[in-house]
Amino acid sequence: MDYAKALLKSFAEMESWKGYLTRNGAFNNVSQEVWRHIEQKYFRIVKQRIAYCRKLLTEHDDACIYYTLAELYDRGNLDDSVAHLYKRPVRYYCIKAIRKNPAYAPTWALLSEAYIWIAALGGESKEMPRMDASVDEQDIIVDIESQKSSRRHNPTLFFTERAIKCLKKAIAIDPQREYLYRLKEFYGLKAEELEEK
Repeated sequence: MDYAKALLKSFAEMESWKGYLTRNGAFNNVSQEVWRHIEQKYFRIVKQRIAYCRKLLTEHDDACIYYTLAELYDRGNLDDSVAHLYKRPVRYYCIKAIRKNPAYAPTWALLSEAYIWIAALGGESKEMPRMDASVDEQDIIVDIESQKSSRRHNPTLFFTERAIKCLKKAIAIDPQREYLYRLKEFYGLKAEELEEK
């Protein structure tokens, strides 16, 4: 079974969940049922594309397929499972892609984003974290219950440092301005975490 890399590229560059919901009017005071319908349609498309790429893997062991899978899992429903929330499939397929082609900067950048996400959650867990959301006049504030204080090491700092290392690899390959700005943000998060220690 041959495959078109241009198709996989379009899969990897598909719009985000937020972009899809915005384009389809989900933020225009629609009912919860309409919101869910639009959201589920997006996640259904993502799942179909994942299934297609996984089928390709049965015949092709290619970095492009692994990277595309990582991008698709990154767009998947985080509420599906603990593995999806902690971006385990994203990290798995990024690492597989890097082993095949370590000179592709977007894979390193995606892996860094997965690590910084885990840092924001306070580290990895086998259970869904407890989250409390509150709304003020300008923003939605999400407080994630973390068990940092009961651990000897700081998982937030650990995953932030991993994100920095991966992003530095991406910058060494392709010094994009976007990567440089993101690296600055990561260092800011690391400094904040060190101050709290």
